[in-house]
Amino acid sequence: MSFGIIDLNVIPVRLKDNAKSEMISQFFFGETLTILNKSDKWSYVENNLDKYRGWIRDLHFRPITKNQNMELESQKKIFSSNEIKLTKNNNTIEVPTGSLISSAEFLGYKYDGKGSNINFEKIAKGFLNSPYLWGGKTKNGIDCSGLVQSIYKTINKIIPRDSKNQSKIGDVVSKNLEIGDLAFFGKSKENITHVGIILNSNEILHSYGRVRIDRLNEKGIFNSEENKITHKLQLIKRVIC
Repeated sequence: MSFGIIDLNVIPVRLKDNAKSEMISQFFFGETLTILNKSDKWSYVENNLDKYRGWIRDLHFRPITKNQNMELESQKKIFSSNEIKLTKNNNTIEVPTGSLISSAEFLGYKYDGKGSNINFEKIAKGFLNSPYLWGGKTKNGIDCSGLVQSIYKTINKIIPRDSKNQSKIGDVVSKNLEIGDLAFFGKSKENITHVGIILNSNEILHSYGRVRIDRLNEKGIFNSEENKITHKLQLIKRVIC
């Protein structure tokens, strides 16, 4: 078994070993990988943070040894709470919110400070108006579950990548909603297709065309622009303890 680490700011994860294949997710700077299979110039990998799997180009990560992987996995994980600039030999890269900056030293990069003060609501609203992008997880383009996962990483909470799996964690709540509770939507509880972050008892942050704040009621998300319920509410979960 072999291992790797993402040494670029953000890379695409593909459904198949082809640059024209659908992008199903993104991996961020500093995340370590377990390599499960190889193809010409491509690797099928599992992200060690959330166990998400997909194909990535060999040029998009750096091979590491088993001992280096164990060392990185054992160290305290620190995630960026905003976009942050890292420097290496007078070169600078900007990594997205939720990047694993505790790996920076290993990769030869320096950054100022150890993250910033965490304000969950401020971080969440920092994604407002980011365009919707299937498989995206950054402010340059993001889908509904990518939005939730990237925001949660800033508070060192690793949750699954996709909304259906996100709906399987945490405790069901129906009253006294708190900021950070997750609302799930779809045709049924078994067929979850959308997720958003509750800001208060009647507002939700989610990615729908763009990251936006809409009204939430007992039926679902009411979109004032479309003047209708766009997503049918199925359940609300609390995953922040």
